[in-house]
Amino acid sequence: MRILIADGDGAYRHSSGVLDEFVGDLAARLGAGPPVRVQWPEPEETRLRRPRTWDAAAAAGVADLARLVGLHPSDGIVLLGCCCGSRVVQDWMTAHPEQLDRVVAVGLIADPRRPRDRWLPGTVDPGGQGVAGRHAGPVPERTFWVSVPGDPLSGVERDSLLRTAVRDSPLTPDQVYRGLLEDLPESRTQLAARLHVLQHPSQWPTAFGRRLDEARETLVRYGDRSYAAQYSEPGPDGRSPLGVLGDRIVTAARQWRLAWPQDGPGRLAS
Repeated sequence: MRILIADGDGAYRHSSGVLDEFVGDLAARLGAGPPVRVQWPEPEETRLRRPRTWDAAAAAGVADLARLVGLHPSDGIVLLGCCCGSRVVQDWMTAHPEQLDRVVAVGLIADPRRPRDRWLPGTVDPGGQGVAGRHAGPVPERTFWVSVPGDPLSGVERDSLLRTAVRDSPLTPDQVYRGLLEDLPESRTQLAARLHVLQHPSQWPTAFGRRLDEARETLVRYGDRSYAAQYSEPGPDGRSPLGVLGDRIVTAARQWRLAWPQDGPGRLAS
């Protein structure tokens, strides 16, 4: 069994210590080989003549994930996507339906395309949905979304003004947020202009000011990263969201091995 990981924004170069600890523990519990990170480039905004978009960067990640899967044609695969890397995992599954029998489980952490009604059983409802829309993927019954309350990527409200900013940009949600934080306006009017929404207070509908304040709070929360600690903090039952995810994946692996007792559909067919 193999664990393949797509971190956010090409973060295979500088992975999260919290995620590393979780993945190391998961590999030991599954008896899996060393986890491998997918290599995909962060989109470029200005340095290239034809800027690399999130679409193009994700496509490069899909190609690398396909390469990694092809190296072990008889093994079951556990796929982990973190933040914007979740798209690489989902896009690969959509592009390679012939490989889905080999997918043991999928864990999507802080997915910016998390559907509103998807969160990890055994954890609290994080509220909201992904800032980049909703995408359930081809194997929702084996896909486990992990989000926490206040996550600025995977848990914004449906009417969040940041959703428009992300939708209108070719870059990743992470990059859109970082760009807005570089020179975050002090006034509501200036923030509305940066978000390319109604710019004149006289035209603002009821509660529009509240939505601007919520967008600012979300950006500040993204910048300080305080919400991230919730992923590894124990809940009321003593298990953290990442711990619950590990339990779910181990259970899914047990069921997969019962279905494929000779270690995978590829080996059975050979």
